[in-house]
Amino acid sequence: MSEDMKTPIYNWHKNHGDMASFGGWALPMQFSSIKEEHMAVRENAGLFDVSHMGRFRFTGKDAFPILDKILPRNLMKLADGRCGYSFLLDENGGMIDDCVTMRKKEDYAIFVCNAGPRVKDWNWMIKFIDSEKQKNSKLDINYYDFTLDSSMFALQGPKAIKIMESMTDVEIPRGWGYFETTLAGIEVFASRTGYTGEDGFEITVVATKDTISEKSTKLWEAILEAGKPFGLLPCGLGARDTLRLGGGLPLSGQDFSPEYDPFEMDLGLQGIFIDLNKPFFIGMDALKEKYPTINEENKRTLKELTRKRVGIELLKKGIPRHGYTIEKDGKKIGEVASGSISPLTNKGIAMAILPVEYTALDTELTIIIRDKPYQAKVVKYPFFDTTKYGRRRTQ
Repeated sequence: MSEDMKTPIYNWHKNHGDMASFGGWALPMQFSSIKEEHMAVRENAGLFDVSHMGRFRFTGKDAFPILDKILPRNLMKLADGRCGYSFLLDENGGMIDDCVTMRKKEDYAIFVCNAGPRVKDWNWMIKFIDSEKQKNSKLDINYYDFTLDSSMFALQGPKAIKIMESMTDVEIPRGWGYFETTLAGIEVFASRTGYTGEDGFEITVVATKDTISEKSTKLWEAILEAGKPFGLLPCGLGARDTLRLGGGLPLSGQDFSPEYDPFEMDLGLQGIFIDLNKPFFIGMDALKEKYPTINEENKRTLKELTRKRVGIELLKKGIPRHGYTIEKDGKKIGEVASGSISPLTNKGIAMAILPVEYTALDTELTIIIRDKPYQAKVVKYPFFDTTKYGRRRTQ
């Protein structure tokens, strides 16, 4: 068995947190407690080491036109300094991974993907690019996987903006913006993105293999110090998982796989994440064949949809874990994809792919937990009061 890879600040984690193996990486599970770290992000701010996530660079005048053929989002509409969420799909429209593309400028893209499928994602993209180069040898596109030459931290929570403003004079962009700055004397690029349902940033340091650990540790400690007046806590994988679940955000390899398409995952916001009016993207023909009905606005009606991701909430205390059976009137209709106790509400929450006839809000279901039936119902996600929590909070 191969040894887990280590992030540039592994030694800091080892000295301060409880370590665990995830996606081939040694990462901190928690520093204090999952509940404390979860609540810090919902109420103040938390700092995560997400250096295990994949980071690719694509440059050249044909970088965006080629990426636009790979991803279903219309990347040609992405402006300089903006980021776009999308998916890597196979030829059948199945989800290989979800991802974020940052546009630094018209010939410079940064692509961020999940840790587990990073190598698969890279090989899939480069295979397509090479096939395009065989058709046109004059294509101007260069690519590099700089994951191991960099670190990436996620500063998340309602006070993340104030912490960032205390460390830089650069104007902070609105959500899904990209910017470059210097933090604690270290050059970084950052995006106003995250995986918690809260506002915040993902901050990347690029350096040589000889300096990346020192620079990354210095920046990590500087952010923690700057965040002290705002209640910032270092956070681990445990809180990251409960936060993304509470935010209704799917996990690659657990909530979705190539078996499912983005519409089934309830991620296909027509014209934004998936543009079926583009000339081409990988998987487009399969999706059009699967969902052929178009309305008067030339949009897919998805009337052919047979299954869909939903949120589920237990009606009494229990923990719905991955793989647990979901029943309706004694008949198995699915399994829990992601599930846990919400540290915010203390309720058992889960996500699952179910036949569409069981996906209406308040549909009553049963989850089998340790051979016992637990009553549940279909609910909206995110699993919190969006007026009080999350990036769109109003209170």
